[in-house]
Amino acid sequence: MILFKYLFIFSLFSIIGFILEFIYRSTISRKIVNPGLMTGCVLPIYGFGAIILNIICTLFDSINSNYKILIIFILSTVILSFLEFISGYFLYKFMHLKLWDYTDNKFNIKGFICLSYSLIWGLLSLIYYLFIYKWINPLSISLVKEPIVIFALGIYFGIFIIDLCVSIDLLSNLRKYAMSVKEIINIEKLKLDSRMKVNRKKFLNAIYPYLSINRFIKDKLKK
Repeated sequence: MILFKYLFIFSLFSIIGFILEFIYRSTISRKIVNPGLMTGCVLPIYGFGAIILNIICTLFDSINSNYKILIIFILSTVILSFLEFISGYFLYKFMHLKLWDYTDNKFNIKGFICLSYSLIWGLLSLIYYLFIYKWINPLSISLVKEPIVIFALGIYFGIFIIDLCVSIDLLSNLRKYAMSVKEIINIEKLKLDSRMKVNRKKFLNAIYPYLSINRFIKDKLKK
């Protein structure tokens, strides 16, 4: 049941994370923006982050200390920022891609993390601990006992794996393109370029960046 509990948490917060990023980026850009590369409405980094937060909260749940909230805030900020850094560094180092870039933000490290967004991770962690953690555990455990929920999780992760394979194909094409032009590809800029140059409906371009970026890259590679 523990495995299914964490699968449920991962799937739930991958979707919630996508919704938060979608609203934030679309509001800032004043246009529809898909914050990820996967076709589905998921951001896996939020799913992994929620699992990490759940484990941290569980470890400190039985500890009585006046500094518990502060410790959870600091620990969560450091660990989640490290997760963001590792994810960004991996894409940069091995795929020659930048999915996000904090270079213009103050107190950033290589553009992969910055102080302001790290503090946001910490704030989200406190919100999770104070308002979500106490009901997400019993809720997830009770739900995963239901066969229909297990079936739904199976369907979800089946679609997720297919989507992941499609996204890996896109990343492979992006890496080939980056190697051919000998540049680090900024994904957000590429999304805008592909939306401008590929003849597809703007709404579909925005919601499903794979459709426009992959065609855009394949056309570039052919040339």
